[in-house]
Amino acid sequence: MIIAGEASGDLYGSRLMRAFRELHPEATFFGIGGDLMREEGAELLYHISQTAIMGFVEVAKNYPFLKQVFGDCEQHFAERRPDAVVLIDYPGFNLRFARKVKEAGGRVLYYISPQVWAWGKNRARKMAGSVDHLACVFPFEEELFNDAGIPTTFVGHPLVEILEDVPRADFLAAHGLPDGPPLLGLFPGSREQEIQRLLPAMLEGAALLREQTGCAVAVGAARQPDALYAPFLQGFDDVVLVRGATHGLMQHSHAAVVASGTATVETAWYGTPMVIVYRASWLNYQIGKRLVNVTNIGMVNILAGQRVVPELLQENVRPDYIYDYMAPYFTKKNRRAATIQALREVRDMLGGPGASRRTAEILDTLVG
Repeated sequence: MIIAGEASGDLYGSRLMRAFRELHPEATFFGIGGDLMREEGAELLYHISQTAIMGFVEVAKNYPFLKQVFGDCEQHFAERRPDAVVLIDYPGFNLRFARKVKEAGGRVLYYISPQVWAWGKNRARKMAGSVDHLACVFPFEEELFNDAGIPTTFVGHPLVEILEDVPRADFLAAHGLPDGPPLLGLFPGSREQEIQRLLPAMLEGAALLREQTGCAVAVGAARQPDALYAPFLQGFDDVVLVRGATHGLMQHSHAAVVASGTATVETAWYGTPMVIVYRASWLNYQIGKRLVNVTNIGMVNILAGQRVVPELLQENVRPDYIYDYMAPYFTKKNRRAATIQALREVRDMLGGPGASRRTAEILDTLVG
């Protein structure tokens, strides 16, 4: 059984399935995932389009549905008795489900560890009886979770085996982007709420930067319909919407504005200087800041142990602030070079390729 409640988990889960089948071609999978896991043969009880719910308030509103999903998963586990349960990120749901599985005598592999270190070390200790093995993707997590009594292995980040170099000329030509001016990439996230809250300020800030530097501007589109982006792009005729080539845009942007999340790690891997932006609803933010205990919210800065790229939160996600923090990347060579060097050091922390294979081997041992 495998549960991945969001798009990134679907990606990592599909690759783990493929790697495990290299060890056990007859293996079957069922649970929660997306199109990629389905393509690998998973039987989906629910699709991530139904379960990718973000924010305390949104979770509360959807509690009856999530309770139904949880109950259905419990029933399928009890009836089908899988050899192991793989839980990928999605901590609000998966940590609770892990406890139920262990109470019923099942085996649990947690992949992409929940970021409980942001909530306090006691949360990690509470996981100890619920997880047989944890496959973490950031090096500092291995010691933290082992100290909390959870057998933990740093497997490297699965992004490293996914990200690839895209020839610049091919990328620019494929998307009608000019080769002369520097390119500004905008990455407003993959969720509808993120795009609605972040893209307007990104576009207006980019317009200010374009006016001063002559840069080209492109938006990295997630798996959302064009109709979601269209209203925001009206009046920005020179902005290109790039589909199916987000990583190429990250690689070949001179600098980027990036929604907090996995995309910041991807952008760092390419060594592209960035400004991280984050905006939640007022109530979600008020709840979150009372629960989370971190100096920085961007994983790039957390890994670096210092703020190597700027972060703009909530009401500070404004066009003028985006312009102010982005402009030095275009006007000060030393500033940009220093940021690139810091991001290279972050990239080195992600480990080498093979996270999916290493995690599959842990799962193989767990299944016995």
